[in-house]
Amino acid sequence: MYELTYILTSVLSADQIAEVVSKITAAVENAGGTIKQVDQLGMQRLAYPVAKKRNGFYVNMYFKGPGTMVARLERLLTIDDHVLRYLTLAMDKKMIAAYEAKRRREAEADQEGAVPIAVPPMQGPRYIDYKETEFLRRFMNEQGKMLPRRVTDVSAKRQRAISRAIKRARHLALLPFVADYVR
Repeated sequence: MYELTYILTSVLSADQIAEVVSKITAAVENAGGTIKQVDQLGMQRLAYPVAKKRNGFYVNMYFKGPGTMVARLERLLTIDDHVLRYLTLAMDKKMIAAYEAKRRREAEADQEGAVPIAVPPMQGPRYIDYKETEFLRRFMNEQGKMLPRRVTDVSAKRQRAISRAIKRARHLALLPFVADYVR
């Protein structure tokens, strides 16, 4: 199972965005994969300019498929001029458990008609998602540097997970590398 997050340019219309998303989902299905979920996260301001663009349209996709199709899919994303950045992750046990728990919470909220809880309360160790930028900002100082373990007072394993999530969020321009006033 894989997670793919990509950023489309902000100059596209809604029809063009739908066309690019359908082209990428069709590429996954043609390569023998099955789409689990496609979330269009919408237009967001990038933390830093990417290809001279300040805004981007984020799309997150979960799919299953053979490992050989990932290289072909990434090649398609690299060639497409409308895709600014992408990140493909092979999901491990913790990521799959967090994904399924999130889907369960959303299904329960749909049945009750309530708004789903964005971040569940801490109940033991959990997967640290790179899309939870407000949570990750707690582990960064005002200059944008990651806080060391002696300051955050977390275990080494959790600190590695936090730093991995921060690096992934920086790659996708969800978090800045440095603060604006430091530049």
